[in-house]
Amino acid sequence: MNIKQASLFALLLLIVIGSGWFLDKQGSSRLPASASTTGPDSFVEDINLAVMDDLGQLKYRLRAKHMTHFPNEELLRLSNPDIDIVHKDGAIWHIIAERGEAATAGDRIWLLGAVDIRRPGTAADGAIHVMTSDLLIKPEEELAETDNAATITGNRYVINALGLKAYFRTGTLELLSRVRGTIDGKGDGTG
Repeated sequence: MNIKQASLFALLLLIVIGSGWFLDKQGSSRLPASASTTGPDSFVEDINLAVMDDLGQLKYRLRAKHMTHFPNEELLRLSNPDIDIVHKDGAIWHIIAERGEAATAGDRIWLLGAVDIRRPGTAADGAIHVMTSDLLIKPEEELAETDNAATITGNRYVINALGLKAYFRTGTLELLSRVRGTIDGKGDGTG
């Protein structure tokens, strides 16, 4: 090795050692990494949650494409939530929405944006279809409510209202105000 090559080698060695020392000093000056105090701490893809009563009977099923947990808000954010409320007599209310949020305790589910509620027909009652938005569901009470406009469609009627309470246990819909409807396509009623 000649003097020129030895000098170049020594210079490269000093650069490598100096770079290592510099990077080491940079790394030790950083603060330790910590988890976000305001952001999510976990997420689940394609969730399918079944909630049972004390006797092991299905009360409701919640499905969503994506769920994110926010611990500081005690909140679950849901994308494309799909809920089945199951009554003891076998009646099922199927509810879908664009997005939603649920309390981590499971006692409140807020369906946000457009909400579609369907109950298949039975021998005693025909099918019911409700279109509304921003619906609060209280699964333990088998109740859902909104202050927004709702359109209820059955086999022989269409009813529009402002505000709605759905009592899943009894299959009753309470229309809160500005109720207008058409029955058998033969007229317009107000209430």
